[in-house]
Amino acid sequence: MLELLTISNYAIIDELTADFSGGLNVITGETGAGKSIVVDALELVLGARASSEMIRAEASSLDVSGIFSVDRTLLEGVMPMEAVDGPLILRREVRADGNNRCYINDRPVTLRVLKDIGDKLVDFHGQHDHQSLLVVSEHVRFLDGYGGFESLSRDVAHLYNDMFGLRRSIQSVQRDIESARRDRELYSFQLEEIDRANIKPGEDNELEAAIRKLSRARELKTLGTRLFQELSEADESVARRIGGLTAEVEDAARYDSELEQQVEKLAAIEEEIEDIARYFRGYSDGIDDDPALLAELDERMALVERLKKKYGPSLDDVFGHRDRIRSELERAERSDEELEILRSRLAKVESDLAAQSAALSEKRKEAAPHLTKEVEAHLAELGMSAARLVIDIAVCESAEKVKLGDREMAVTENGCDSVEFLITANPGEPPRPLVKVASGGEISRIMLALKLSLMDVNRVPTMVFDEIDVGVSGRIAESVGRKLKKLTEKRQAIVITHLPQIAVMARQHFSARKTVTDDRTRTGLVRLDDDMRRQELASLLSGEKLTDTALAHAQELMDAQKKEDEEDRRKR
Repeated sequence: MLELLTISNYAIIDELTADFSGGLNVITGETGAGKSIVVDALELVLGARASSEMIRAEASSLDVSGIFSVDRTLLEGVMPMEAVDGPLILRREVRADGNNRCYINDRPVTLRVLKDIGDKLVDFHGQHDHQSLLVVSEHVRFLDGYGGFESLSRDVAHLYNDMFGLRRSIQSVQRDIESARRDRELYSFQLEEIDRANIKPGEDNELEAAIRKLSRARELKTLGTRLFQELSEADESVARRIGGLTAEVEDAARYDSELEQQVEKLAAIEEEIEDIARYFRGYSDGIDDDPALLAELDERMALVERLKKKYGPSLDDVFGHRDRIRSELERAERSDEELEILRSRLAKVESDLAAQSAALSEKRKEAAPHLTKEVEAHLAELGMSAARLVIDIAVCESAEKVKLGDREMAVTENGCDSVEFLITANPGEPPRPLVKVASGGEISRIMLALKLSLMDVNRVPTMVFDEIDVGVSGRIAESVGRKLKKLTEKRQAIVITHLPQIAVMARQHFSARKTVTDDRTRTGLVRLDDDMRRQELASLLSGEKLTDTALAHAQELMDAQKKEDEEDRRKR
């Protein structure tokens, strides 16, 4: 519920703080005193549209904050639960330069988040358009809640979502199968072509090197033979010439020991040259000048290049393509099995959905007359005895169909029904949607009657009623007050009224008062004690001039209400 509302620089409000209680809170005051401005400010902090024109003259910004005590489960799916620790503080800042800032527990949030949370916290009724019961899509939920079959309704929603998901999966698998069937012949040919080639990673590089060598085999063989001859075999070969030089230095070393080390080096050079010569002899012998083999390698290289051109550009790409199409072919084979499994599951879900939707529809049709009767009884006590509520349960419109026996049934997540509350306020008028009911006072009383009937369904903890008493007086006003009081046994209501019969029933009574100081108009909200309240009620009874009779009547109303409250407490 709303515990504290703080408003700064909003319209004619300079600074205002209101400490609300649970139960029925009433705001009274003269016309133009600013009662509705307080409600407008509350709407603003709950995500209503803002304008810089709302800012008090000569101020640079306005600020509205509300402190709420909440049931954490109320906000599930709207904000992280770890963000809700103790009171929930909502704040809205509107600046003259057009910048808006929204905060929840001092954390910046978007206006969308603020509004989503605001919708969970407060319902506005009357001249405002923030009324959950005017949202047609919510009517089916209210009826299901009233009838006590919300669990069945959730089951139907889950089955519908399962069906929708399975149908999408089947469509996806069917597309895959159709695509695979179109490509199967091509893929099979490509896979066979690549597998038949039996290529190996890096084979193109190996073939290129081998072809390059074979294409110059004769020149390479001749070079090897010539190097062997010149290094080792010829009469004037390098090895023989180094050997002669080594012998000369070795002979000279007998006379100079310093040359002994050079003898060893020359001998090592001679041995190294012999090794190189032997290598080139083996190299020459190992080269096979085989034109047939070269042609075979050229043919193999041409095959590899064709595969790279078709599936490459690299051999890795060829292998990747092979693996992908093999996987596609295998998946196509598995998809047939998967499709049958999905179809079997879908048939079961559709059967369950059809059966449970039909059962839910029957329950709704059974519950609707009871809800209608209850609402109309409340309306009669609220001065609308001619009003009639019609709960229109029609076949829903949906592209999604299921079969119940031989009958095809359209379904949504709400089952097979479309539910809308219609109202006729006067005899002879056809039932019309709630949004078409013109009178603000009628809307408020209809909302009140519905709220009373759906008290255990709607979890929104705080309700604001503006113009709840338009067009009513006397006995009907007293009845409206009792209904409001009944409604607030389990939740909080803030009611703007000009009727003493309603105001006297408040648990907490505020008066909106306008003052002029230094040529500036200011609105304040005063919480009334018993004496101030008696004067306020007397003013509502007699107008500006307080009379002894009005004061006495006001006291009588207060005394009677206290006595009634005491009797209610004893009964509880």
